Amino acid sequence: METITKKATLSYLHVPSGGSEQLIARLYSPEHTEDAPLIVLFHGFPGKQLNMDWAVQLQSAGYHVLVTSYRGTIGSPGTFRFQHVLEDATATLRYVCSKSFTTEHGIKADQITVVGHSMGGFAGLHAFAETPEAAHYVGISPFNFGLVGQLVLEHPEYEPVLHGILERGAAFLNDATADALLDELKHHHTTWNLLTLKERLADRSMLLMTSERDETSIKALHHDLLVSDSPFEESIVDSDHNYIENRDAAFNEWTTWLARQ
Repeated sequence: METITKKATLSYLHVPSGGSEQLIARLYSPEHTEDAPLIVLFHGFPGKQLNMDWAVQLQSAGYHVLVTSYRGTIGSPGTFRFQHVLEDATATLRYVCSKSFTTEHGIKADQITVVGHSMGGFAGLHAFAETPEAAHYVGISPFNFGLVGQLVLEHPEYEPVLHGILERGAAFLNDATADALLDELKHHHTTWNLLTLKERLADRSMLLMTSERDETSIKALHHDLLVSDSPFEESIVDSDHNYIENRDAAFNEWTTWLARQ
């Protein structure tokens, strides 16, 4: 039987959101003669670092890569809310794990990995917990929004600082205000806290990567508490929050871990 080699491609896709809108995504597919693994990249707040350079490198290494968005970000329609981010991440992951999607795009259904940076690590972990079909999770400096909501309630003197951060990010998002986003964090602080997911994820394949110098997802707060007494493997690299410094080393660190799984 003749072997058919499919060329490497880059495609625009619409994928379901957690609401009525369709999200814009990009699918990088490698040259392949048989089904290939898929990595789903979830970006952070408000979408400054999309890690598309990593998508190209992963494509060259033989992976399909889906670069996602959420409602109200990166051209996707709808209103931005943190609740929508969680809903959209779960809807996207369930969609790409479906038999129809994996068959159409030549994806190994048992080798789908969530890779989320910052807010994407937060949303990606919640989505991973809701989607047992996904095989692996890599959290790159995931930001624990639930825990931050709790801290602001307990220490209201920190609220102006957080409000300012949210206000600067909201300027790049559809129909978002710092007040609305801050209210969400305080209202959902219990159910959104990543620490509550540990027990549900006891037997899953997961890596957390961080840096001692991360100025946003501070290691002691967002990484150490999650790793403690949990099934997560961990990796610590020397970089900043967006992994601009020592970028190749960070990429090699988590991709080497993934190759061993």
